[in-house]
Amino acid sequence: MGKETQPERTPGQDRAASTEEWVRCAVCGHALAREASRIEVDGRHVHTFVNPAGHEFTITCFSEVPGARGEGEESTFWSWFRGFAWRIARCASCGAHVGWFFRREASVFWGLIAANLR
Repeated sequence: MGKETQPERTPGQDRAASTEEWVRCAVCGHALAREASRIEVDGRHVHTFVNPAGHEFTITCFSEVPGARGEGEESTFWSWFRGFAWRIARCASCGAHVGWFFRREASVFWGLIAANLR
């Protein structure tokens, strides 16, 4: 999960934004989230959890992930964060599972799977 620079530059994008470091999808390299969007949830940025099927995931938390999309119905079943509903998060470019989107009333964040990032 190294830091990389956003190589593409869109019209009207300022110079600072073009040199920001991005977390990218490990499958296709699509820019998912700015490094500056890293946040702590429940006192930590990195969390490790086990899902009901016994698979362990280490996730990193972000306030915004413009390069991913939430998919499917929200669920509170087995939520790793008390009071939050979750949805699967997929890379907006290739559709790879990159983590989860969590929501509770006006509070939202993304938990991206560390192993699925570069």
